[in-house]
Amino acid sequence: MAELNEREKTALRYYIGDVSGSGEFWSDPKAYIALNSLFFAGTAAERARAAEGKRLNPAILADTERLTELFAELFSAFGKCLSETELHTFRVERWSDYALCKAAGTTLSFTSTSTAGFLSEYRDRQGIALMRFTLPQGTPCIDVASALDFYAKPEEAEVLLPPFLALDITERHVSDSERSILDSAGESPRCSCEVTAGKLLPCTDKSAELPYGGAEAGQRVFAALNEGKSPSAEDEEQYTQWKAAYIAKLREMFTK
Repeated sequence: MAELNEREKTALRYYIGDVSGSGEFWSDPKAYIALNSLFFAGTAAERARAAEGKRLNPAILADTERLTELFAELFSAFGKCLSETELHTFRVERWSDYALCKAAGTTLSFTSTSTAGFLSEYRDRQGIALMRFTLPQGTPCIDVASALDFYAKPEEAEVLLPPFLALDITERHVSDSERSILDSAGESPRCSCEVTAGKLLPCTDKSAELPYGGAEAGQRVFAALNEGKSPSAEDEEQYTQWKAAYIAKLREMFTK
């Protein structure tokens, strides 16, 4: 693995919540909540996170250029980080995200997995799926402890997967021991599965111009959901169109 430069390390630290900056953007230790929701079509991902009491930071969308630079540094880090041996990792996934991931056959957003098993910190979700990953040698992934000089959360033993990574998913019965892993409502996992990672899937669609005002509409969507309100239909539609174009732009940027 090639060593990450300081910009890549800063982006990675920010993503995992090791923040030290000032201002609403750089000081958010839970920025990944909003960052990952951007990769899902529509607003179902934002609604699911808000329903779990998680805050969507409107500042994430306040400066599209800053946001794109952050993603560019994360993508650059993945370009330097490939698994040197086969790895086996685990994830407690939100059921609604899992269903979309399974249907697409790819990771849809940045995906945190752990070599330390199913972490209790990630059971704060309504409906969960248990995912066991096999990452063949050469899989794009970041072993956070190895990539950073200082790792703020060593107990999480995080291996981060990129979006747009092909996945082969095989579901199996939830075992008796797995039934003791509960979601935020005290419910057992809805499914358990074995997942083998493949290659990055290339972008086949050309990115389009970002619709004017879409990021600002997204800020209003975030603010409404944070207050337990339903966003206006106009804001939701405008943000959804902007997000679709932005996802295409990011995919083209990462997989070209």
